[in-house]
Parts: sequence; C-alpha cells; structure tokens
Amino acid sequence: MNTTSTQPEGAQPLIVLLTSVKHRFTRADGEAKAKILRALRKLEIRDVFPLVQFHETLCFLRAYPDTLEILRLVEEALQGFPARVDLVKAIGHPSELKKLQDTGIAHTTTYYPYPRAMAKWLVQNFPDDVELDWEDEEGLDKIRSILPFIVAYAENDALDDEQISLRDWVRAAKGDRRASDLQWLLEALDGSPLPPEAIRTLYEGAELLVGWELKDPANSRTLAEFPTQRIFYHKEMLSREQVDFLREIRKPLLGLKRMSAAMGNVLIHLFRVALSVRNRELHPLLYANPQDVWLADMGRGLRIALVGVDPEYRLPLESYYSYLVLKNGIPVGYGGCSPLFNRLELAGNIFETFRQGESVYIFSQVYRTFFHLCGAPYLLVPRYQVGYDNDEALQSGAFWFYYKLGFRPEDSAVLALAQEEQEKIQADSTYRSARETLQKLAQSDMCLILNGESNPDRRILRPGTLGLLVTQHITRNFNGDRRAAVRAARRTVIRALGISGWRRWSPPERMALDRLSPILDLIPDLHDWTPAEKRALVRIIKAKGAPRQLRYVHLLRQHTRLFGSLESLARSAALRELRTPS
Repeated sequence: MNTTSTQPEGAQPLIVLLTSVKHRFTRADGEAKAKILRALRKLEIRDVFPLVQFHETLCFLRAYPDTLEILRLVEEALQGFPARVDLVKAIGHPSELKKLQDTGIAHTTTYYPYPRAMAKWLVQNFPDDVELDWEDEEGLDKIRSILPFIVAYAENDALDDEQISLRDWVRAAKGDRRASDLQWLLEALDGSPLPPEAIRTLYEGAELLVGWELKDPANSRTLAEFPTQRIFYHKEMLSREQVDFLREIRKPLLGLKRMSAAMGNVLIHLFRVALSVRNRELHPLLYANPQDVWLADMGRGLRIALVGVDPEYRLPLESYYSYLVLKNGIPVGYGGCSPLFNRLELAGNIFETFRQGESVYIFSQVYRTFFHLCGAPYLLVPRYQVGYDNDEALQSGAFWFYYKLGFRPEDSAVLALAQEEQEKIQADSTYRSARETLQKLAQSDMCLILNGESNPDRRILRPGTLGLLVTQHITRNFNGDRRAAVRAARRTVIRALGISGWRRWSPPERMALDRLSPILDLIPDLHDWTPAEKRALVRIIKAKGAPRQLRYVHLLRQHTRLFGSLESLARSAALRELRTPS
C-alpha cells in the first residue's frame, strides 16, 4: 500500500487555520471560523494527523462556540466524524492507524488496564464492544496464574499444557455462551470461593489490558455530552489569567441542585465515559452513589457535577466528592475534593483539548462550589497535583499555576525556594525554573487560607497519622488481632458516648461505628466530654453512614472538641517521630 500522504491540499491548511483562531472571539474571527467549517464540509481528510487535529479543534469549539451558526456547523461536523474515521481506517497504513488508538475518538479503540469494577461496568453497558487484549502477554500470564484458584482441580493439567493456549482454554470453558472472553473471566472470578477483596486484588494486579471499541459515538470524546438547554456564546476574549481568584471563590453560590437518582446515574455514566476513553481513572468514581449527586450552575455555560461515594466505600474520617466540569454540556475537566474539618483538599485536571480555554476561571468556580458547599476556609493542594511523582504536572508547570492563584507551599524550606525563584522570574521575564527545581518545589503540599487572618493557624489534621496510631495501638494492646481491637473499641465508644439501640441502626450506620471507633478510642478523655458534645459525636457517626455525605461534612466541621482532640493526637505523634533517632 502506498504510504505517502493522500491528503487533499485544501483540507490541512484550513484545519491549521481553524486551530489558530479557535480561541479568538472577535466578529472577524467568528466569520472566519464559519467560513472554514463550511469549506471543510466538502473536503475529505485522509490522514491521521489532520483528522485528530480537526477533531480536537471541533471539540474545543463545541465547548466554546461564538454563535449559533458556528455551534450548528461544529455539531454537524462532529456527527459526521465517525464516517471520516472509517475512511481513514479503510485507506490508511497499519502503522499510521495505530496513532488512532487511545484517542477516544468515535470508531477508534481504547486500550487500558481498567480496574475490576470499571471492567464490569463496561461489560454491563457495552457487552459487544469490550474484550480482552489477547496481545497483552504479560497480563494474560498473570491471569493464567490466577485461574487455578477458580477452576476444578482436574482442569489444571490443561492450564499447565503449553500446547493449549489460554485463549483456546477460555473458549472451551465458555462453550456456546454468547459472551465475551472478558465477561466470562469476570463472572468466573466472581463465582470463585475467594473473598471479593482478594479477587479484586488478583485481577487488578494483573493489569490486564482491555480493548474498548468506541462503536457508539455518544460514548466517545466525539459526542459525549450532558443535555443542556442554554448555550453560552462567547463574544469577547476568554476569562483567563485576569480572573480575580479569591473574589470568585467568595461569590455566593446560587444554582446548586441535588439530582434525582435517575439523573445522578446519567451524570455518573457520562463521568465514567469521559475518563475511561482518555485512559484515566478516579477510584472513588468506581463506587459512585447516584443518591448523592449535585449539579452547580456557575454561569457562562459552566456546570459542575459533584458525585459522592457509596457508604460502604467511604474513608473512615474524610468525605470525598468527585467532580466533572461541563462547559456547555461538554466534559472539559475533572477532579476530586476531600473535606475534613477546617480544610478542603482539592485536586483537578483540565483535559488537554481545553487547556487554551478558561482554566483559571474554571478552577475558581470549582473552589467556589466546594467552599460554599462545605464551608472550610483552608484550601489544600496535595503535592502530587503540583508534580510530586507526577510527570504531567511537572511538564505543565502546575506549581506556578497554583502559585499565581495565591497558593503557597506549607513547608518553609520549599516556600523559601519558591520566593527565590519568583524573584528570578520578576527580574528576567525569559527565566524558567529548571525541571530539578520544579521537582524540589513539588516536595510540599500547597495551601490558601480564605479567612483573612494575618497569622493563620495552619493546623491540618492528616488522617494518615491517625491511621498509624491505630496500627500501633492494635499491635501494642491486641498483638495484631484487628477484629478483637475493633470489637473492644466499639464497646468503649458505646459506653463513653452512652449509645443505646445501636443494633437497630441501619447497616451503613453500624459500619460507620465500627470504622470510626478505633480512631475515637484513642481519645483519652472521651468519657469526660459534655453530654452535648457526646450527642453531637453520635450524630456524626450516624451521618457517616447516611446516603448523602453533606450532613456529615457540616457536623464534623462544627465539632471543635473532636477536631482539637484528634489534632492533639496527631501533633503528639509527629513530635514523637521527630524525637525518634533515625
């Protein structure tokens, strides 16, 4: 096959021109966009690179349209994109067509080692479109080593026979069932005598590649969207670096609604698709709770969907909300927020296609949503988000993105280095921090305090420290017997708080009691708390097991005695660690 370009001369220059004006919004720019889009309707695109470039530009214009005419032209072009992909696949060279893999574009294939819960969700929703990647030899070898745990003992001879391929064995085991090999494997694992957590660990340890053929354009980056009746058309320059970040965060939050369970499932579906087709994952989203989904309308076509976690999979102390950012109904970014007492730990990412859009404004609205929803004044960005063990964040200069917004490193040495670098930047506009410097700057979490104090109290409770204290307590007092430790802690907490009738609590509430008790049992003066403080703590425990998390978030923040006790435990542990010789 001829591998030279067959691209019509007129298409690629037009695509390049459209890309160059996509983020400009003068009247002349709008007219140019419309003219180019009309011209491209008549032209074939035969090569992968201009095809992908055109797709990314169309997605950007769909999220940031100038006019109704441009929106209609863009939607028409995206509707026709599967046919364009099919044309390129029909005439392209295999080596070139591989570049379409993992783009998330309609009628391409995405390969990823999806977690077990996500793989099951894909099989349930797209049974004919997902399958094991039989070229993933390493992953398949690991799966082969798992099979003896789930088959009859007499079948092991076949699994050990090198003359019998695993693919042939699976098809023999599957028989005449109309099911994918992946579906059979997942069902076989579920039917094994192993505990569910062991099954999950074994499967995910194999990192088995799954291929998802994006046959349905509505479940691809091309056409995935959330229905919206109001489109915001951009008539002027985008709101970018000129945004007053603190002012935006403090603006009142008016348009927040809790979604019905049915609409919650729609948003969860879109969220999972938006991440999965981009080879991304968010662990709490695997256990999303459709009863705890909220939608905030921030104006300018921007809406933020917040998705809570099923009670069974919540962390002991922290709450968690995943969030999906929608611009005119198009997913443009995502992240998560962990509220805990006086702080909000937030992480987020704008999808690459939309990074020339209103990233600063979008993040200001994310923080605005969670600040008003949870009420905590201390905003925390984890160090991973700014480059610690995160190459993407290092390359994008994430540290300076947050620094410009007002966030500062918590660690004093890192803060001093940042100030030195800032002075160099101010003295020389061409200066850029070296990668090694960015790695040093990423050694600390970053924070921003909204309460206006000149000398803010930066006490932050780190759940990991409390978890380690629980481990040490179990080792010291129960010789590692965790079941006995939990039972004893529950008895102590029930007596200290005067809880009666706890056996009649709902199963999630009892689970919350079991999970919180080992932490609460560490508080030495719990018995001496006032009756009001004890009643408030009981309400917190029950709220931890409630269908929705917000009541827990608010009750926890209001309990100053609980925060002070846990913070004192964590601080004492940190001091002991400092005094321990290395």
